[in-house]
Amino acid sequence: MTTTPVLILLALALIIPSLNGSNPNERLPTFWDEAPSSISGYPLASNRSVKQDLTRLIDPWLYIDRLGLYKILIITTTPLMPFCSSSNVSNILFGLPSQFGWQFDSNRLFSNGSRKISTDSWWGAANYYLSVIPFLAAVDAGVIQQDSFELVQRENFCSSSSECFREIPEAMTLWRTFFTNLRQANYCQSNSFDNRIMDRCYLAPMWSAHRASIRYALPMIASKIPLLPSVTEQRFGVGWAHLVDFIGMARENTNLSNVLKYQDAFFPYRLLRNDDHPPHCPDFSRTVNQGLELLLSIKPEWNQEMLRLWQRATCNYESRQDAQRVLQIAAISKTTALKYYSEAVLKSYLHECDQN
Repeated sequence: MTTTPVLILLALALIIPSLNGSNPNERLPTFWDEAPSSISGYPLASNRSVKQDLTRLIDPWLYIDRLGLYKILIITTTPLMPFCSSSNVSNILFGLPSQFGWQFDSNRLFSNGSRKISTDSWWGAANYYLSVIPFLAAVDAGVIQQDSFELVQRENFCSSSSECFREIPEAMTLWRTFFTNLRQANYCQSNSFDNRIMDRCYLAPMWSAHRASIRYALPMIASKIPLLPSVTEQRFGVGWAHLVDFIGMARENTNLSNVLKYQDAFFPYRLLRNDDHPPHCPDFSRTVNQGLELLLSIKPEWNQEMLRLWQRATCNYESRQDAQRVLQIAAISKTTALKYYSEAVLKSYLHECDQN
């Protein structure tokens, strides 16, 4: 086994901050307060032949409308998660709207000062499968039980549950399983709630669905990669998509505070240009420069080997605890990170790997 993928794997951790603790600055995504909090908050569909038809029209290519899908998901699932606070910010689904808000703020949705999402946006297209897909699956699972609605369809993006099941059945099935489990009154309960239960019963199925959405979306939106404004941004976008696999396999907690740490420290606030040369981008922070330099240095042909190594190091609960420490400490000490990585691999053999 060559050492290069291992070193790069450890270097990846420089762009993943510690996701423990809390962030007092729990900022909600831009325009969160304006987004609908229920399906009845969307406008009635017009041009109906039957006046009594109260179907609501949702356009997922409008930023506020798509943000509303997330808001409804957060509101309806928070009471179903025993670890959630009353303020919703502990909801593990908050990583999705927080990322969406960053994409809007950095103009990666090609909004250009408006609240529209361009169908030319690779980021907006990828996010479609992390917003509309889980929303439709939650409706199917009975988590969202409100007014009837229809989604505005653009290009070849599926806009109904039946269409999306035909197009990406695995992702829809995994999301529906996640939400169906949440509805079960005694789902995965024991005498006391602990981190093992959260890892096995909540983070594992959520991340499986999340990763499936991206895995199936990437080939369907590949034609939009050349529409990104620079080769540097193209490489960053694809690298970001692959990075999610590493975070998901470690089963990091994606509540709002944790994701804000990630975004604030390492995500560029604007689209990248061809004249950007990290770590020498003067308008970026040191950590953003570090993260970009490392992400852009990873060669695509390394991804499969790195994923194989990381899969072994995250195969059970015990190993994942050390794998998470790898991600948390590598920016400070690669020696310590390598020690934790070795311990993660050792524990992957000392303890039985997960069956799923």
